[in-house]
Amino acid sequence: MRAFFAFLLSVILPMVVLFFLMVLFSCSPAFACPRLVEVFADPVDVSDQEGEFVEIRLGYGPEGAELDGGGTFDSLMVQFEEKPALRFINPGSSPGVSRLVLVHDSAYCPRNASVGCGLLGNISLPNSRSSYWRTWAVRKGEAVCLDSVGLSSPKAGASFQRVKDSDRWVVAEPSLGEANPLYESGIRDCGLEPLEAEELSRGAGLGWNLRFSMTGCDSSWVYYWVEDLFGGKVTADSALIRGRLEIPEAKGGTLWVRASLPLDEASGNDLLDTLLVTARNSPVVVSEVHHCPLEPEPEWVEVYNRTGRSLPFNKFQFCGRGGLWSKNSGDSLGPFQSVIFTRDSSGLRDFLGYRDARLVQLSLGYLNNTSGNISICYGNLVLDSVAWDKTTVSCPQGFNPLTGEAEYTPGFHRSKGSKIDTPFTYKLSSRVVKRDGAPLRVLVESALPVDLKLLDSSGHVLWKNRIPAQSNMWWNVPLAGLPRTGIAYVSLSSGVYENKVGIVLRP
Repeated sequence: MRAFFAFLLSVILPMVVLFFLMVLFSCSPAFACPRLVEVFADPVDVSDQEGEFVEIRLGYGPEGAELDGGGTFDSLMVQFEEKPALRFINPGSSPGVSRLVLVHDSAYCPRNASVGCGLLGNISLPNSRSSYWRTWAVRKGEAVCLDSVGLSSPKAGASFQRVKDSDRWVVAEPSLGEANPLYESGIRDCGLEPLEAEELSRGAGLGWNLRFSMTGCDSSWVYYWVEDLFGGKVTADSALIRGRLEIPEAKGGTLWVRASLPLDEASGNDLLDTLLVTARNSPVVVSEVHHCPLEPEPEWVEVYNRTGRSLPFNKFQFCGRGGLWSKNSGDSLGPFQSVIFTRDSSGLRDFLGYRDARLVQLSLGYLNNTSGNISICYGNLVLDSVAWDKTTVSCPQGFNPLTGEAEYTPGFHRSKGSKIDTPFTYKLSSRVVKRDGAPLRVLVESALPVDLKLLDSSGHVLWKNRIPAQSNMWWNVPLAGLPRTGIAYVSLSSGVYENKVGIVLRP
């Protein structure tokens, strides 16, 4: 028995202890040091000061980075070649921050809770030569986790992206503050594939079958929003999507479809924003073209919003011309409104001599006088296309592509509404009424709200009311404020579209 216990203490017990130590250390999380993951040195759509950035994946969680001996980082140092190193105090101390982005101006910091932001100071990233970077963490006054990289000459409009945990770099699309699952390892990513949309057969009416598909994870909650731009109907809901979510028979010829997943490290694929358009149902159209005006009038193109919804400028562009209509997400084109695009907005404003038309300066290039074309794009989707040649219109006249006729009404529309579809229809119970007789009644049919007003002979508003969309009922118009005889007007408007009809008051 004593021999057995001696064997147990001398052989078996040390083996058991060694086993538990191996399990303990194998289960300890491996620490990932901060690493340079992306450098964007040569933007093309914006100035260098606005677009340049350097991105560092911090590699530790919100509580700080544990080293082999325990403890946290006090600061992170970043050095460009031989310039003085930049110091950032504990950049990962805020909850959820997983990467640090260095820019020239804090106005260009990403609006993302997982991204910290620092300034590059007077460092200007080289556009035409190789460069060298170093970064390291500081803990208790000692440098740890040194990372150094050498980059070749940059390519205009593209960034350098690090491949996984290697020292290899590739040229890729810039992704400011975004994790890139194609190149970075260990990224928690749940994304949406491009929308699958199938147009319904004509027998079923205008509409679409929609399918949302997942990538990178098995399931997630998705919030989706489907809006019929002409019918005004909005469907908003959320659902647990497992691989695929189908929405059959979403009605409408032109649908704006958006969907979102909970934001994760790679938030670039968490949002979906798509416009679906059937034939001849574009929400925006080219409504007037002046490709050969007389000097000094600049060339210009007018665009019209045919819907009752404001449309964001930063979603549209002329295909292959001038880029997006605006880089400001808050800039939009209102319902039933026009906008004029020209290379010289101040020159055109001075030539027109009035301020009512909305003008936007855009690098359209030159419009060919003898034959040419211009198209409106939403991403890769062509919404409207216009072409002209010598037979279309004689210079220096402009023309309306929707009527094929010569026209010169910058920023306005003919009273007949030749450029647009009337957004509502109406009926009056009578055009001749007695103030103390049967009431004047108006029936309005509209997918959008309509403002109904009573005007006196001078155009002053005596009464007004807003008729809700799809009301489909008769509305009484009080006549008490009018004289007993004479002329008055009823005004109906939606957006900037207005129809005014006269009525006669008899004794």
